[in-house]
Amino acid sequence: MKLVKAALTILIILILPTIFTTHKGQGLGVGVNPAELNYAVNSNNIVSNEIWVFNTGSSRARFNLYFDNQYQPMFSFNINDFELDQGGSLKVTVNYNPSKNRAYTDLNISLYVRATDAASNIESGIKVPVKVRHYLTTQASFPLTPTDPKIVAALRYLRNIQWPDGNIGGFHVSCWVTMAIASAGQDPHFWRKSSPSSSSSIVDYLIKNRGQVDTNRVTDIAKFILAMTSAKENPRNIGGSDYVSTLLNKEKNGQFGDITMCNDDFWAIMALLSAGIPSNSPQIQNSRSFIKNHQNADGGWSWQVGGPSDADDTAAAIMALIASGEDKNSPVIAKAVNYLKSQLDSSGGFICEGVANSASDSWVLMALSAANIGPSSSDWVKDGVNPVSHLIRCQNLDGSFSWRIGEGGNPWWTAYAIPALLGRPYPLTPGELYPQAYVRVEYVNATIWRGWVEILPSTEVTAYNSKKVYTIQGDCVLAILDRASRLGGFTYQVSDQWYPTGLYVDSIGGYKAEGAYGWMYRVNYTLGQVSVDKCKINPNDRVLIYWGTLGVRPLKVEVEPAEVPLGKPFTATVTFLDDSTGKWIALKNATVNINPKYQTDQEGRATVTLSEPRVYDLYAERWGSTAQDQYVRSDPVQVGVGVPIPEFQQIQSLTILILAAFTITLRRSVK
Repeated sequence: MKLVKAALTILIILILPTIFTTHKGQGLGVGVNPAELNYAVNSNNIVSNEIWVFNTGSSRARFNLYFDNQYQPMFSFNINDFELDQGGSLKVTVNYNPSKNRAYTDLNISLYVRATDAASNIESGIKVPVKVRHYLTTQASFPLTPTDPKIVAALRYLRNIQWPDGNIGGFHVSCWVTMAIASAGQDPHFWRKSSPSSSSSIVDYLIKNRGQVDTNRVTDIAKFILAMTSAKENPRNIGGSDYVSTLLNKEKNGQFGDITMCNDDFWAIMALLSAGIPSNSPQIQNSRSFIKNHQNADGGWSWQVGGPSDADDTAAAIMALIASGEDKNSPVIAKAVNYLKSQLDSSGGFICEGVANSASDSWVLMALSAANIGPSSSDWVKDGVNPVSHLIRCQNLDGSFSWRIGEGGNPWWTAYAIPALLGRPYPLTPGELYPQAYVRVEYVNATIWRGWVEILPSTEVTAYNSKKVYTIQGDCVLAILDRASRLGGFTYQVSDQWYPTGLYVDSIGGYKAEGAYGWMYRVNYTLGQVSVDKCKINPNDRVLIYWGTLGVRPLKVEVEPAEVPLGKPFTATVTFLDDSTGKWIALKNATVNINPKYQTDQEGRATVTLSEPRVYDLYAERWGSTAQDQYVRSDPVQVGVGVPIPEFQQIQSLTILILAAFTITLRRSVK
C-alpha cells in the first residue's frame, strides 16, 4: 500500500487547521475535516478529538484509520474499518491515552486514513498531522531523576549527534556536554559513536584537542577544568599540562583575569574548587570577596564590573559563592535570589536581555538548587507556570532543547538543561559514573524498546513463580533488561524454575514463551550460550533481546546514500547474519518499512524514491512460516530526503546564527 500525500502545503495546514482536505486517485476519494489534530494534555486522563471522514470518490469504499506501529497503542477509535457510499461521511473519535506514552514527551506524527475500493481492492489514502503536547502543572516534580523520559530523551539526542572523533557540537560545547553526561551518573569515557576500537570518547576528543583552550582566557581554562573534573580526570596533568596551576597564575590583586570582568571570577572559583583547591585558600576567598563587593544594588551581577545585572551571571555568582562557603541564607544570597525572582517572565521562564529562554532557566535552576530553594513552589509561579515547566516546554521531539520555545534545538542548550533538571549545580561533584550498553528488545512485529542503559554494579530481580528476590551482577544481560524496563516502562517476568542453572525470561511486554519460541538474546549479534543472568556485558556492547527460536537470525539494513535530493532514489540493502560463517548475506523478499513498503530483490536491495522532504526512519523485517525463514527486525537507520540528517554541520551553523543574533550567548559560552 502506498499512501499519497495530500496536496496541501504545511504552511496552509498551519494557517487553516480546519480546512477540508481531500485526495483522489484511481476513482477513490478520501476527505477529512479538520486537516490536523491537536492534543493538549494536562493529566493522565484520555484526551479525545473528532475527525470527519468523507468518501469523495465515485464508488463505495472501506475506510481504515491507523498510526505507525510504535504509536498505535497510545490511540484508540470509537469506530474503525467501516464502509461509506459515494458522498457518505462518518465522524470518528480519536482518543489519546497519555498513560500509554512512556517513551516520548511530545509527539508530531501522522494519522493515516486509508480507503479501499470495495470491488477492486485498489487503495488510496491521506495523512493527517497529529500533534500532542504535554503541559505540566505548577506542581511538577523537581528535581528529575536520570531515568525520567525527558532526561533519557535529551541524552539520546546527544548520543545521536556524536561524531566518530567523539565531539558533540565542537570543542567548547563538548565541555558542557561532558558535564551533562556526568550529572546523569554516566561515564563520559564510554560515550563513543561506535565500538572502542573504531572511535574516540568525548573525553578522548577533549584531551586530544586541548590546544583549543585559550590559556590567556580564564573562562576557557575554567570550563576545561570543570569538564575534566566531572569526568574524574586530573586537570593537573592533562597531556603533561597543569591547567590548575595555569588558572591559579591568572590571579592578581585578589581577583582572576580581567579586573573589569566579574564572570571570570565566578568560573575560576568553581573550577578550582572542583580540582580540589580548598575553599579557605587565599585565592578562593579573595576572589569571593571581589564578587561580593561587585554585587549591584538590585541584588544581581553583570558579566562586567558596573554593568547592568542579568539572570545568567547572577545565577553563576550564586553558584560560585555558595560553593566557596557563603551561607545559603546570607543577605548576599537573599538579595540575589530576590533579583532572580524579579526576572521571572509571565511565561514562567527567566529573562536575559529581554527574552525568556532555556539557558537562563537552566542556570537559574542550578543556582536555586545550590541555595536549596525549590523552583516549583508557588513563589516561582507566573500565570500558572513555573521555571521547570517553562524549561521542559523548550524540549523538542528529538530530545534536544531550544533556546526559546518553538526554535530548533542544539547540544549547547541541551547540555545546560540536563544538570538543571536534575538539580545538579556547577561545579559538579562527580559521584559514581557508570558505563553503558545499547539494548534493543524486539517482538515479531514490534520494537518494545531500544536505547542506552547504564551498567550498574548490581541489581535485584524477583522470580514471578516463586516470589524470591535475587541479587545479580549489573553487567549481565538480565540486569541490562531490568534497567531497560525501568527506562522504557515495559514489564518482564523472570522464572527461577531451573535455578541455579540459570534464570529464564518468560515474558516481555506481555509477550510470553510459546512452545519452542521464547525470549533469546545476542551480544554484538553473537547468539547467547548461557542463561541471561550469567552472560557478561562489556561497555558499549550491543545487546539484542528478541522473541524467537533456534534458526531465527537478525537483520541489518543499510542505505546508500544517506542523504538524497527530493525525488531522487536511494538504495536500501538488507542482510542477515549467517551464524555458521559469521558473514552477513543478502536477503531477498525482505520488507523495507518506510511508508510505503518496499521489497528487496535477489541481491537484498530495494530502490526507494520518496517525495516528501524530511528525515525518514526505515527498518527491515521478514517473518515467514518456519524458523529458517524468520528474522529479527533490524535496527532502524535514517535517510534524509531533501533535507540533511541533523549533524554537527547544521548545529554549528545554527550556533553561529544565534551568536550573531544574541550577544548574551558570548557570556553563556564562558569564554
